[in-house]
Amino acid sequence: MGEDAPVAAPQLAPPGKFDFSNANEWPRWLKCFERYRIASGLDKQSQEFQVNAFMYAVGGHLEHAQKKSYTEVVAAFTAHCVSKRNVIYERACFNRWNQEPGECVDSFITAVHTLAEHCEFGALREQLIRDRIVVGIRDAKLSDNLQLDADLTLENAIRRVKQNAAVKRQQPVLRGTKQVTGHVDVTQPRDRK
Repeated sequence: MGEDAPVAAPQLAPPGKFDFSNANEWPRWLKCFERYRIASGLDKQSQEFQVNAFMYAVGGHLEHAQKKSYTEVVAAFTAHCVSKRNVIYERACFNRWNQEPGECVDSFITAVHTLAEHCEFGALREQLIRDRIVVGIRDAKLSDNLQLDADLTLENAIRRVKQNAAVKRQQPVLRGTKQVTGHVDVTQPRDRK
């Protein structure tokens, strides 16, 4: 092939059919489809083509297919799949969420972020997530220390909670109460994420 030969665009598959019995997954499925729509170039096609591609991907047979605009069809499906949420209930669930015994901090932090999605916190979202993490972690000493930091950001709270968890996992090895297992290749540097 010559240097000026065009590179063929990769063939992308749309996300799997949407499971209408699990309507809570609609926002996630739609976000995935939107990424596919842009990456595949579908967004550059005619409205009729986009509507047909969307209907094929979603696997739905609702009357919304009669609409001519992609935006109208998506809005109709969204209205069908997403019922009005009870914000008071969503916030109560968020405010009661605490790290369970044995739950890793990554799972806890992910759960807090997920619960915040439907709380309509607005501009206070990051601060309230930070607060829930600080008061919801099981390590009372770390929670106290984080509360003393007047300039604590969500990013710093997450970093410190994760660092603390890593140190606690490493302590048994450092103190000699847990054996290091496996072969360690000291000639290759490790990726420390």
